[in-house]
Amino acid sequence: MKTKPLTLIIFICTVISLNAQFINDNNYLSINTVPILGKTLELGYDANIKQNFSLDIYIGYVFNSKLSSPYKIGTQYELINKSGYFLKTGTKFILKNNLKIFKPFFGLNLVNAIVIEKGIYDKDSDYYTPNEIVNQNSYNLGINGIIGFTSPATKRINIDIGIQTGKILINNLLDFHSYMPGMGVNFPDGVRLQGILRIKYRMK
Repeated sequence: MKTKPLTLIIFICTVISLNAQFINDNNYLSINTVPILGKTLELGYDANIKQNFSLDIYIGYVFNSKLSSPYKIGTQYELINKSGYFLKTGTKFILKNNLKIFKPFFGLNLVNAIVIEKGIYDKDSDYYTPNEIVNQNSYNLGINGIIGFTSPATKRINIDIGIQTGKILINNLLDFHSYMPGMGVNFPDGVRLQGILRIKYRMK
């Protein structure tokens, strides 16, 4: 798929641009390991504008995730492909200035995602009625709040541990139970959850 290398090129160019403007001793490249459970690769760049404030950008691709909501009821879709790519931008605030201790953080992310869904739609739930084949690429927009702890920033390797939770603002998914790239799995009331275990490498 041509979108994969294109997304990577855009990410690299953005990192170079951000690094040129905001470079300091605490900018990081990162990977979030939790989404790997959903066959998702999520790479990130944290540009620390101040000691306790950063601008963050993350990109990723979902390689046909099999994860679905544990509350999957009321859907007539059986999807054999739930893939897609995303661009997530946001801010993070660290609540303590001491670089040598674990510090709580909170933040906000805006998630842009192209979702690829393929499968069948059982319109009538009737054994004798042929199922409709569905194949859709759709744009979706969501917003996440994040909260967690970050490890001491005095080392080359840094870790963020936390959780993100949010809702879809523009929802064009065929199946609302689908794993949303960049946002995770659907829970009751349309809330989506995803864990954060981000391993970060300090660039300077």
